[in-house]
Formats: sequence, C-alpha cells, structure tokens
Amino acid sequence: MKSLIYLFDHRLNLITLILLFWCIFWGLNGFDKFFNGKNELNLENWSTKGRVVDQEGQVVYKIKPYLPKGWFGINYDNKVANYFKTLGVPRSAALGMLYTFAVFEILIAFLFLSLFIWQLLPESREDRKNMFSDRTLHRIAFKASVSMFVILSIAYQLFGDRASLWETGTYLAMTLIAYDMWYRSDRFFLDLRKKRLKGIDDDDDSNSFQASAYNLKVESEDK
Repeated sequence: MKSLIYLFDHRLNLITLILLFWCIFWGLNGFDKFFNGKNELNLENWSTKGRVVDQEGQVVYKIKPYLPKGWFGINYDNKVANYFKTLGVPRSAALGMLYTFAVFEILIAFLFLSLFIWQLLPESREDRKNMFSDRTLHRIAFKASVSMFVILSIAYQLFGDRASLWETGTYLAMTLIAYDMWYRSDRFFLDLRKKRLKGIDDDDDSNSFQASAYNLKVESEDK
C-alpha cells in the first residue's frame, strides 16, 4: 500500500494534472463543435410548456418543445452564424471559420496530450535532447492557448457578447496562472533531479520523486 501511495504521488504530480486538464479542456471544446445534437420532439409530461383547454376546462392540446439530444455542449452552429450575420458574413463562411477554429482546438488538445504522456515516462526522458526536454513544446502549448483566448476576446468584443467575453477573460487568466504553476513546478523537479544525481539518501526504493525532496543528503565537495 505504501508503494502504491508513493507511486501515485510520483506520477500524478502538479505538472501532469495541469497538462491533463488543458488536454481535456481543449479536446472537449474542439469536438463539441462537431457534435451539436439532434432536435427531437420531447413527449414526456414534465416537458410540457403549456396547454390549450376548451370551454369546459378539458385539455385539448399540449405544447411540447423540441429539445436537442445526443453528445453536445452548446449548439455553436446557429450561435456563430447569428454572430457573423450582423457583419453580413454568409452562414457557410461563418461555419467554415467555426470548424477551422475547432480543428485548432483539437490540435492543441493533442499537443497537451503528448506532453502529458511524455511526463509519465521515466525521468531518463530528460537526458534526450528534443523539443520535449528543452520545453519548447510546453511553451508552444501555453502560448497557443493564450493566443486562442485573445482571438476569442477580440471576437466577443466585436459581437458585443459581454457574458462570453467575461468567460473568456477568466479562462485567459486561468491559462496564465497554470503556466506560472507549471513553470515553477518544472523548475522544482529539475532542481530536485540535479540534487539526486549528486547524491541522495535513497535507501527506500518506494519513495516518490517528490517525497525524497524532504530527505536529501548531498555529498560533500571533497568526495
């Protein structure tokens, strides 16, 4: 049980959780635009929005709504088409821009997914010289996220959607905070690895990478 706890602590550190969150965030946002659900007449009693009665008070007609069913979050097709309609942009062009934006969101999701998987590899991954180990892809992922939110902020200002603008601004702040947390945590783990390479009291093989930071025994310079 102790070994499992240390393994959980080692693998699911703050960096992996941050990368996993943004992978899921962008993935769901991107794929959501391709799954809008299908409007179907809901005949359940609870869905009744109104009734038409005759002079004797008998119900002769029930008003039922068309509700979307399926895997969806927001039906972006009509929402975006109405946005661009105010600018005189055709519906086809508006949907083309929407799905192009969705593809970029999915690409960012896959980028964060690759970073998440790389983070789960043994720490010897740091010894290879590539765009993962020098953190180039990490910075690109966060910069791409910030760029997407900046574009959305400008769009919502042009369309006058203040509620969505506020929401996007919140996500932009979250991205900047997440980047700062990732950077500080990453520096911590890199510094810890340097100490481990110099010499560390590592008699307990079940210790996690993070737990061992509180039991360091660095060799003296004379040895």
